[in-house]
Amino acid sequence: MRFIRIILMLLIIVFFAIIYTQNIDVFTHSFELQLDFKRFLIGPYITQNVVLILTAFAIGVVLSLFFGALQSVSAGSEIKHNRKRIRELEAQVDELSGNNNQLAQAGSNKEASGSPFSSAN
Repeated sequence: MRFIRIILMLLIIVFFAIIYTQNIDVFTHSFELQLDFKRFLIGPYITQNVVLILTAFAIGVVLSLFFGALQSVSAGSEIKHNRKRIRELEAQVDELSGNNNQLAQAGSNKEASGSPFSSAN
């Protein structure tokens, strides 16, 4: 299912890339970029909207990879903690079932020795 989604996304991207390249004059515009901090001026730079779109896409990819890596590390840590907790609980269950078996055996030995139907009498 995941591969089907990826293939569909790629087909959509290719479709829009074909439309863009066939109509490049309509979609491409040049304009000025500048940032004025009153004391410090950055720009003005003449750029095209294609550059801005690709830069925004690249920044989005980098950020999503970064946050995905953080989530993966967090999930790995949580899995490790949960596995440790499972081992502790399994050890506790084994200990309790061992104690129950010992008590059951001791109880059956008492009943067998105190029974009027035992073969020891």
